[in-house]
Amino acid sequence: MIFSMLAMLFAFGALIVAGLAWSRSNDTKDALAKVQAGGVTPTSTAVTLQEYTMTPHAAVLKAGTVTLNVHNVGSVTHELVLVNEPSIAALPIVQTATKDRAVGDVNEEAIPDNLKMGETGDVKPGHTVVKTFHLTPGTYVMFCNIDDQGPNGTAINHFHQGMAATISTQ
Repeated sequence: MIFSMLAMLFAFGALIVAGLAWSRSNDTKDALAKVQAGGVTPTSTAVTLQEYTMTPHAAVLKAGTVTLNVHNVGSVTHELVLVNEPSIAALPIVQTATKDRAVGDVNEEAIPDNLKMGETGDVKPGHTVVKTFHLTPGTYVMFCNIDDQGPNGTAINHFHQGMAATISTQ
């Protein structure tokens, strides 16, 4: 008799837990469907920096005040420069080396001021920098334009190594 009662209590408890799980599962599915349908567009995203990649965790953000949580998981200093350009290929590239820029670097001085959204500055390994930008609808390119010294003394530019990504706002 006691075992029967305990079994019924456990069965009843299992039904309650299953019902709650089903309800939460449906809530989660509904929220995901909204995001997939464009109903909920985030206003912030994490961006992971590492040798030599730049990964925004959300590629589409809501236009307006946008916050980027930029985390360097690499072993060297990186930066994030954000410009309003339609693609990475649209960035001006240094063709002749100067004392400040190597061939293949992004020529930041050639980017019109109205297209420069801002940058994080240096982000040391293991650190996070949070930056807020006001972005209108469009496409934005983010890149790291830091030069490091290679083992043979030549400059290694992070952008030239592929450290760039795009996000868009709507």
